[in-house]
Amino acid sequence: MSFLLYGANGYVGEAAARLAVDQGLEPILAGRDAAKLEPLAQQLGVEFRVCALEDAPALERALRDVPVVLHCAGPYKFTSKPMADACLRAGVHYLDLTGEIPVFEALAARDAEAKARKVMLLPAVGFDVVPTDCLAVHLKRRLPSATRLALAFHSVGRAGLPPGTQRTMIELLPFGDRVRRGGELVVPERAVKTRTIDFGQGPLEAMRMTWGDVFTAYYSTGVPDIEVYMVLPAAMRKQLGLLKTLRPLFRFAPLRALLKRGVRPGPSAEARAKTVTHVWGEVADEQGRSAVSRLHGPEAGLVWTTRAAIAAVKRVLAGNAMPGFQTPGKAFGADFVLECEGVRREDVA
Repeated sequence: MSFLLYGANGYVGEAAARLAVDQGLEPILAGRDAAKLEPLAQQLGVEFRVCALEDAPALERALRDVPVVLHCAGPYKFTSKPMADACLRAGVHYLDLTGEIPVFEALAARDAEAKARKVMLLPAVGFDVVPTDCLAVHLKRRLPSATRLALAFHSVGRAGLPPGTQRTMIELLPFGDRVRRGGELVVPERAVKTRTIDFGQGPLEAMRMTWGDVFTAYYSTGVPDIEVYMVLPAAMRKQLGLLKTLRPLFRFAPLRALLKRGVRPGPSAEARAKTVTHVWGEVADEQGRSAVSRLHGPEAGLVWTTRAAIAAVKRVLAGNAMPGFQTPGKAFGADFVLECEGVRREDVA
């Protein structure tokens, strides 16, 4: 079954293309660089189409006769709108791998338009935010009266962040910190906050982060207060504290461009194979009741991301696509994350 995979020559895009073929799908590879697309397409035995996002007619031709696009070319603050525009015009369902809150906001604002055109706009079908979003829905199912949600994740191993994720994080530096309070996105009262979390191997200190779930989990669960945490080395926590102090400077594009020169290559297959990821979540209500659950899975940046993304594509190809703006947990349910190989869930007593 065919779908369009845009950004197929990127680090994550190529891995998604290979996984799709391994799982019996026929991705149509797409991007702006024929010299990079053609060898991969020949190797995988699939079709490829060349188009730039700013070339609207070419993009619409590339979307011809496909039911869904998996958009793998970020940072999505620059690339999401032209692809979403083309999908809405062509009647093609839109999936991407973003974790960028401004992109979520822009796509959610087009909910009525997407419903009118019977198109699903489903961002964040990678690690951000499939595991955390599905865990949030599972926790709300366990405690329907929940009014507070905390999520966290911890990677154990040598695999670092994919290059695209590093560049996206640099682009988001001016955006600042956000949490949910009373259903609204707000700047937190404290710039730095930590809490002790047990991911299953004993307590660890995690730092509050601005992660996609502070936007998406509200749509998925209706829980009004949401925070997200991540375990980071002490040195990195200090660096982030410094970056927050210097945040106003990062409004200048030349400074962000300078930081991007330091983006590291993606981790090797060996490093990914030796990395595991733990996700933790807790809900609580006004009566003092709470519930905790955890997920355990593979390396997050590429392995878990591509497995989740291709699982989402397969759901859409099977006809499971609700028009309008969606989140993974809302579209596919709490157990969707368990369709990814190597993922298990546990409820903590």
